[in-house]
Amino acid sequence: MKTKPARTSQFLVVLVFFCGILFAQAQTFYALQIDRNIREKAKDITAEYQPSLVMGAEQALDFQSTVAKYLVKRKSIEDNANMSEGEKRHHLKTISKHESFEMADVLYPYQYQEYLRVKPEIQPLPPKSIGFEDAIADNQTTN
Repeated sequence: MKTKPARTSQFLVVLVFFCGILFAQAQTFYALQIDRNIREKAKDITAEYQPSLVMGAEQALDFQSTVAKYLVKRKSIEDNANMSEGEKRHHLKTISKHESFEMADVLYPYQYQEYLRVKPEIQPLPPKSIGFEDAIADNQTTN
């Protein structure tokens, strides 16, 4: 009679172990998918800058990793449902400035000046919303 509870507890331990492994694999796959998407987008953005900046291979990799780092930050702001559009725009503008400052360490001065010139075309900030975000007016009820 004593062996039955021991087998049940062993079974539960094994079951919990396998469920934990499956959960961890699912989380890892999700993280890799996001990481892959960000890396691809960073690679595409770097390729857009390349004709203007004419970077070497190592410099392009540094540029790409810096872009990827700030893409992660941008995504976290854009996906934050607790921020208003104005707050998101403010934070995105701040992050864009930080990215530009960090690029000064990656690029030569003449490349950096060109980067600042073409950045608004390649990585534009979201447009400023006009009017009040929370104000809703219905034509039928206000006339």
